[in-house]
Amino acid sequence: MATDGAKGKLHFEDDFQRRAIDTTNVWYSNSDTGGTAFAINVQHNGVIRGGVDTSDNDITNLFSDPMWRPDDGGPLTLEIRAKPVTSVADGETYIGFSDATTDENPITLSATDVQTSNASDAAGFAYTGAGTADWKRVAVENATSRTPSRCNVKGATTPAVGTWQVFKVVINEDGHADFYINGIFQGRIADAVTPTVLLNAAVAVQSGGTARSLDVDYVEVWAGRRTTA
Repeated sequence: MATDGAKGKLHFEDDFQRRAIDTTNVWYSNSDTGGTAFAINVQHNGVIRGGVDTSDNDITNLFSDPMWRPDDGGPLTLEIRAKPVTSVADGETYIGFSDATTDENPITLSATDVQTSNASDAAGFAYTGAGTADWKRVAVENATSRTPSRCNVKGATTPAVGTWQVFKVVINEDGHADFYINGIFQGRIADAVTPTVLLNAAVAVQSGGTARSLDVDYVEVWAGRRTTA
């Protein structure tokens, strides 16, 4: 569906170049007991860091408000640059779209890549340190989980401590999602999300018994301006 006028696209970007993130108007930053909520970390160019302690299944997450719909002048695009800190051992990481600000990890994987979907609609990347190699592209549409798939086009994508990676999800007007890591196309999930559902940016770190953190350099979203009633 075409958008009208020069302002047909909405652009949201947070590069975290300030002393504190806005958890009143922009971000929901949650952390279970013992964890560290996402907050500005002293690094050049602006970075936020969130982490968990050794308590199994404790979660620290970061959500924007659900405000973007794939069917409104799509595609809907999310890009996040992130790196693990200290450890990539047993535990869960999710980077992508979700549909709520509930204190949860939107999608998790078992050691054998069995998906658990806590969100009803979400599409992004999941990794478990106790599981198989590489990030997985994952999605859930209207509470129906899609099949996780390994992201290893043109080489391994397994996260490494201190190494930045750029994650990109592009959802078209029909709800199909394309996935990219460091600019390399990793595949598509058809019917990844319900295209009429409002989505938000989501990052979650979950403990598997090992203390670990995640740095986020920036979050960027491109969305079509509203074209529906």
